[in-house]
Amino acid sequence: MSANSPFRSLSVQKLQDELRFRKLPIGGTKSVLVARLEEYEGQLNADTASEDDSDRNTSNGTAINPEVAGNAIDARRRELAEQRVGVSIWNSPLVILKYLILYISNSLVLGLQTMIAHVWAVVAMLCLLVAGVAVYHAEGPHQGTVAILESQVLWYGWWLVLGIASSIGLGTGLHTFVLFLGPHIAHVTLTAYQCHNLDFETRGPDSFICEPSVGQAATAAVTVWQIAKKVRLESFFWGLGTSIGELPPYFVARAAAAAGRDDQGFASIEGLVARPKSERTVGERVQVAMYNLMQSLGFFGILLCASIPNPLFDLAGIVCGHFGVPFMTFFGATFLGKAVFKSSIQTISVILMLSEDILAFILAELQSYAPTLHDFVQKLLDEQVKRYQKRPDGVHELKPSKSNYLGALWNSLLVCMIGYFIASLLESLAIAQMKKEHERELQRLQKRALKEHRKQVQTNTDSATKQE
Repeated sequence: MSANSPFRSLSVQKLQDELRFRKLPIGGTKSVLVARLEEYEGQLNADTASEDDSDRNTSNGTAINPEVAGNAIDARRRELAEQRVGVSIWNSPLVILKYLILYISNSLVLGLQTMIAHVWAVVAMLCLLVAGVAVYHAEGPHQGTVAILESQVLWYGWWLVLGIASSIGLGTGLHTFVLFLGPHIAHVTLTAYQCHNLDFETRGPDSFICEPSVGQAATAAVTVWQIAKKVRLESFFWGLGTSIGELPPYFVARAAAAAGRDDQGFASIEGLVARPKSERTVGERVQVAMYNLMQSLGFFGILLCASIPNPLFDLAGIVCGHFGVPFMTFFGATFLGKAVFKSSIQTISVILMLSEDILAFILAELQSYAPTLHDFVQKLLDEQVKRYQKRPDGVHELKPSKSNYLGALWNSLLVCMIGYFIASLLESLAIAQMKKEHERELQRLQKRALKEHRKQVQTNTDSATKQE
């Protein structure tokens, strides 16, 4: 600690006011507060030493009132936040394109700098990649193992990526359970019940084609547990992907809290908590309940929130990151909740909904109240039976449909959903870059105000010393 530091003569209250003005933590003893201010001032001197002289004379020697400067910066911060809220890819495509290009260029530069800084790690990875490619293409008895490994990695990696896409981002995730995993489980379930066995592949050219069961095997019941075991790995890796997709909000909130910056996500949660109960919507009440649950129960609160299918779990990462919850506590609870409990609950639910008893009940109700719809559904199920089974000569009954309007409609829905997801993802990246640029502008304004404020503090300290 410097002996001639202007901060040593200030009271604790004054030191805390200085820290608040600089958006720094205000906790600790007087010596800690002084050291924190001196460290910040040292960084400020290093940052501003190379600035242009014209920037140094912008105030023309006039002292800036800290309160006035702080209010002006806060007003500018609110103005920039309103700009970001009003920008979207639909009403401001050129603005989004501008910041998206800036984001890509900055990411490329950062990636190149990282590779240069870790050149030996890059060389080692390239060597491993070359060796892997050589082994993959080399002829030999190992090709059977390579083919099996490739098939497993691509198949389960696909479900992992779908899981990440389902939960990544704040409210912009692709609903991959409804679009991919749910239909896959339904396909396996219907095939098992129609064929009365599980002796069929779920991928490849002969997927979902089974031998028709005869005799005692034809009357044997296919249990829910057997079907769940058939799709357990696909469900697990999808759940693992969803837990990985929850990490970005956690890391962003933790970095913002460590740097003393305002986090917009947590600020919105605090605003909901402070709002009277009568003014909250149903969704906002659920968010506040989750917030209180995680604060009171910790690990088990996170586990419970992750285990229940809901679209509001994004705030869990924000809250845990802001309050410094250890990574293993957050990710461990999220992993168990999403990859083990939640995925199992959803899998069992789909299987039960498509069980023979439930389908028979639904068909009976349709026949009573909607005969036309019953005939349509029954026809679809009969077509599936013919499609899944093979004839005694070994040729399966797969025939192209003359008018597969349902399949075309589903594919169109997939294209629209994926397109919307990509557009939302690009928009979020551009707005994130826009926020970074706005933060840099605010930092420049704050540095100018701090330079003038520091001069004023030094002048007041010198005057007080002379009077003594």
